[in-house]
Amino acid sequence: MTDTVLEILAQGAWNGGALVDNSIYENKGMTFKGRIPVNNQTIEERIGVRTRVVAPEDERIGVLAFQDLLQTSDIDPCRIKLIIGATNIGEDKWDPGPLIRHPFENVQRDCPDALVLDLYAGCPGFNASVELVFILSLAGILKQDDLSIIVGAENVHRAKAFPTDDTSNIIFGDDALATALVTRGGASRSESDCLTARAKFNAGEDFARGIAKKLANIIGPNKIDGIIVDNQLGKLVSRIPATAVRVQHHLVEQLYPKETAKDTFKQFRKALKFYDQHVNCFAFDIMTLDPHPAQVAKIATAYANSGLYQRMASVYLASDHHVVLTLHEGKERSNLRPKWGIIDCLTRTHGCFADYIAAVPYNGDIFGKMNGKGVFLLATRGAKRHLDQLLSGNNLTMDDIDLLIEHQANFAMIPLTLEHVLDSGQTDLKNAAADFIAQKMVTNIHVRGNCSVVCMQRLPYDLERGELLPDKIQGYPINQNLENLRDAKTILYDSIGAGMTRSSFLLRKKYG
Repeated sequence: MTDTVLEILAQGAWNGGALVDNSIYENKGMTFKGRIPVNNQTIEERIGVRTRVVAPEDERIGVLAFQDLLQTSDIDPCRIKLIIGATNIGEDKWDPGPLIRHPFENVQRDCPDALVLDLYAGCPGFNASVELVFILSLAGILKQDDLSIIVGAENVHRAKAFPTDDTSNIIFGDDALATALVTRGGASRSESDCLTARAKFNAGEDFARGIAKKLANIIGPNKIDGIIVDNQLGKLVSRIPATAVRVQHHLVEQLYPKETAKDTFKQFRKALKFYDQHVNCFAFDIMTLDPHPAQVAKIATAYANSGLYQRMASVYLASDHHVVLTLHEGKERSNLRPKWGIIDCLTRTHGCFADYIAAVPYNGDIFGKMNGKGVFLLATRGAKRHLDQLLSGNNLTMDDIDLLIEHQANFAMIPLTLEHVLDSGQTDLKNAAADFIAQKMVTNIHVRGNCSVVCMQRLPYDLERGELLPDKIQGYPINQNLENLRDAKTILYDSIGAGMTRSSFLLRKKYG
């Protein structure tokens, strides 16, 4: 294996919109839980948001971000082999998808043979997309000097993601960025065919359960490492959470009937512990622009041969609920990690908590529904085991991380998450977390709000441009070490969102 497999090459962004402060939510009769009135003070105290960016309704901001990438970098569109739309609701909740088809129009003539797809993994969609590009590079499907583009776009206000009186509106801002990655090398061995079983059937109206039942019959007592569904249903309610997540949990219920009977999966602590100890699987959807069962099967084969994952299920789900289900099993081998660029990734899904963030029908419309308490608990308490596993596999600890790019969901989550992650028996965890936030992190939720999947791209982009400023949120100093962080060499990206899925990756720069 070469020293470098995959590197981030360039970024482009949509930098428009109107900066809107908290006053638009005051005196509207809105309350937080506990009948706490919504005003500027309570918004800052509970969420840390002061302003958010709102996009014009007549702009496709994902298209503009991709155009900016093409105009401000010297990338050759003819070298683009993969284009991913990392999104959730995107810019239009009624768009049947794939949403990436709109940005793709910028380069369609230059790269007509590129693999083009949406990836639905909740807010960690960018991280999961980076992992997908990394896997395809390891497998040799992406060759040296091939380019991959990840376009993140969330236009929550245009899409009207929540009812007007839902306090979830307060958290979110609109944003779009496009990131170009270049494959530098791949694995030393060629790709091998690892298909072990295939089934074709109609999954019926309860399609997620039907797919899980068939998958359980195929895998028997064996565990599975990942489920990828090429979801061609074209419906928001089937991608938030991803259909693959529903399949994952129905599969777990069938494989562990005693735990299902004991209601283990309805109790947060027990469900989290059980999934962490026995499931250890990821699940997300894609939606390919040119649908064919071979596309998702090829991706799953790459995962199974990567050394990161071994037993994979690929599912092609047609709009009429016809399914092509394939099981892929790779051979165990040592995982030789590259020294530079993207060096490692880890994605895990807890399907038992899938309903924490969901798109649901309501009076002829569709709106997002969030279990704020559940999301908060999983985001803060689920981080340590996940990050310990990723870091320890690379002989690293949090002390070795120069820069943490953490999802900007709600600022109150960040200190509590770090207190759990940094806990190694010391007593002063609050100050340890505060110091880490000030010196090893960048923060923008107070200015831009929660930009969902896009914040993973926005934070390093704005750090590079000098757009971030020192400040204080909820008593915590932030952005206190910006000059040194621009030269950070070992960088950890971490995000959690709908699914509930957590995805993280490590980036090591050869030069700061």
